[in-house]
Amino acid sequence: MRVFVQLSRGPLRELDAQGREHPDGSPQNAAGRSPLRRNALGVALGAFLVAVSSVLPASPAGATGTVADPAAPVVTTSSALSGSSPADLRDGSFATGVEGRQWTAGTTDQAPWVRLKWSSPRRVASLQVLGPAQAAPASATPEAAPLHGRLYFSDGTSVVVSGIAAGGSDPTTVAFAPRTVTSVRLELRRQVPGTVLGLREIAVHDAATTPPRWPKRSAGYSSTPVPASCGATSPAVSPRPATGLGLVCPAVGSSVGTSATVVVWAPPGTSVTARGWRLDQGTAGVGSLYPVATATAGADGRAVLKVDTTTLPKGPTALRVTRTDGTGPALHVQVVNTSGRAVPAPVTAPAGMVLRYADEFDAPLSVSQTGTGALYGAAKPEPWGSSQFGMGVFADPARGTGTMSTVPGGYLRLRAEAIGARDIRADWGQRHVSGLLSSARVGGSGFSAQRGYFEARVLGAPGPGAWPAFWMVNTEAATPRNTQSSGAEVDAVELYGHDTSWSCHTSHSWFGGSDVGVGTAGPCVQAVRPADWAASWHTYGARVTAGGAVFTVDGVEVARVSGLTRTDEPFFFMLNLALGGGWPVDLSRTGETTDMYVDWVRVYT
Repeated sequence: MRVFVQLSRGPLRELDAQGREHPDGSPQNAAGRSPLRRNALGVALGAFLVAVSSVLPASPAGATGTVADPAAPVVTTSSALSGSSPADLRDGSFATGVEGRQWTAGTTDQAPWVRLKWSSPRRVASLQVLGPAQAAPASATPEAAPLHGRLYFSDGTSVVVSGIAAGGSDPTTVAFAPRTVTSVRLELRRQVPGTVLGLREIAVHDAATTPPRWPKRSAGYSSTPVPASCGATSPAVSPRPATGLGLVCPAVGSSVGTSATVVVWAPPGTSVTARGWRLDQGTAGVGSLYPVATATAGADGRAVLKVDTTTLPKGPTALRVTRTDGTGPALHVQVVNTSGRAVPAPVTAPAGMVLRYADEFDAPLSVSQTGTGALYGAAKPEPWGSSQFGMGVFADPARGTGTMSTVPGGYLRLRAEAIGARDIRADWGQRHVSGLLSSARVGGSGFSAQRGYFEARVLGAPGPGAWPAFWMVNTEAATPRNTQSSGAEVDAVELYGHDTSWSCHTSHSWFGGSDVGVGTAGPCVQAVRPADWAASWHTYGARVTAGGAVFTVDGVEVARVSGLTRTDEPFFFMLNLALGGGWPVDLSRTGETTDMYVDWVRVYT
């Protein structure tokens, strides 16, 4: 049986099995004539059939339902199980966390689709979809997102939707390069056998808007810095080094008020100078390191520095302490300044792009090991599940390690510290625990953006072996469908804590474990601003382009690469404080601890 639907106040239209509208509103018969006539009788009959379809026990595969709402797109589906209808896809709200009812495909429909059609062309740039309420059945691939699909546009283009979670998880949001369309069609497929083919909600947002954040999630993780306790005779955070400088107090990440006492180890009689970052007068957002205190180590090897912190940046910052004669490596003393001056960040997003995602980290951090039931995952998603790399264990936040949290003032803190007595699995002898934040969950659901500009404002983690990074990977690389270890990686920034004066920006095209990209090697460069990246905030950005990427620091282009694969796919982002990266790890001079802070992360298309 063919089903005709009235899509608007205009003539009847017939949809084919894929939900596409024929150019003249109906398919042609063998003689080239339309079997559907646009007359009053046809209109009346169509209205009658639509009314009858609402009371039928079920819609078989290939049938079509419709939602008639002048303020919203017309929604049709390939089928609908008894008790559900296309209207169920638009009765909730992503902004307020209202799920509404669930649309479920007919039992014989194994390749369902959902179609949204507008009465006039619309410029759109993001999709949000909420998977079925029923959890996926037990599977041989528990790391998989139960559903996936592809979004087709009426202009002939498409974008992959790599994962749609089930069982009450957060929505999947895919931002994409803006395009003008009259309709979109989401085709759904199972990744996990037995998963219910259904959705609780779907929305396609206009290009001028930012997709709303889903507000329904459990309590997250936050920390309050401990007030500094430091004096000339205070217990030492680190043992006295045989050579060079070391931290006596305060402990890494302590909060300080209008003044601070900082004590460092130094050879007796050695003069040391502390420098802090300040705004340069008359230059918005630009600053330099200025001397803020000088002291000489006594016979006990302690140099006591008295610092006026009111001239330093407010919030997380670091003092760079060196021998006054400039010899030897620097020691960074990381604190959270409750006084000081707010430092505005310059606007660095490319002209013409619109914000699709932003996290200011002003609420407890919503994160779980796999990303289930949370906004973020706490490990790199891979086809087989979550993965570890480097010489620090990315810990499950549920174990109470405290290595990932937000802190007052609206900052994300990723901390690396010694495992100590914690019962944490370290497969290759890692001695530290750390943190990673992924916008994609295990299986590929979560947030991603096609041809996006990703940026984050970061205060890097210092210390030999510290390896903070902000990077992106294509979403299909995280799914079980990636059977050849292929993927595209864009490293907006990689920082190496043994030398805080330079940064690296590069890309990789992986296949079978090897980088097969052409011309993908990006440079390591001196900082664009004449300041230490562990003592000063910088905005690191990367824009994924067709076959390549462009990298910026504080809005200034520092590198561009070509030969990048998979750039038609959406990419998800990660922020992590890893350890190693080819360098020996030695955090002993700061009590085996170092912190990375993120002010915000934003994504534009």
